[in-house]
Amino acid sequence: MSSMDLTPLSPDLIAELYRVVEPAWPHEGCGFVFEHSTDGVWTVLPTQNRAQLLHEKDPERYPRGGSDWFEPDMKPWIRAVRDGHIPRMIFHSHPEGEAYFSAGDIDSALFRDEEGRLRERHEGVLHLVVSVRQGQAREAALFIFDADTQQFVEIARFDALGQRRAS
Repeated sequence: MSSMDLTPLSPDLIAELYRVVEPAWPHEGCGFVFEHSTDGVWTVLPTQNRAQLLHEKDPERYPRGGSDWFEPDMKPWIRAVRDGHIPRMIFHSHPEGEAYFSAGDIDSALFRDEEGRLRERHEGVLHLVVSVRQGQAREAALFIFDADTQQFVEIARFDALGQRRAS
């Protein structure tokens, strides 16, 4: 597993992520964090969770809605990559749930290659899951994919104020 410098994950940045996902409650909120190619600053890019829209348009094909599934609109991601910025994180919330990497989160983050090994859809990108209860962020957990164990592992946890908790 590669080590990543988590210094840019300041309490202010985590609090900004919380401000993105809280208004989406009772649905899952989501977005991305990119590193600017020129100055290295990490910037939050909110995006729409398309899950509820997809569910309403075609409930047979998309049986889950926005309260228990996230399908981010990738347009901000595409624009940022085109502008040369580096993707660092995908984040989303679990409304009335815990901050953990669910089976659905794993399914959306991975695919199997020709040899049957699990691979990341967005290699090296961190995943942050925020627990939101009654519209308020309660805590968050940060995950990275370990190619050796073929699993997501928790590498940090943050409290309701965005402060990193001791491991």
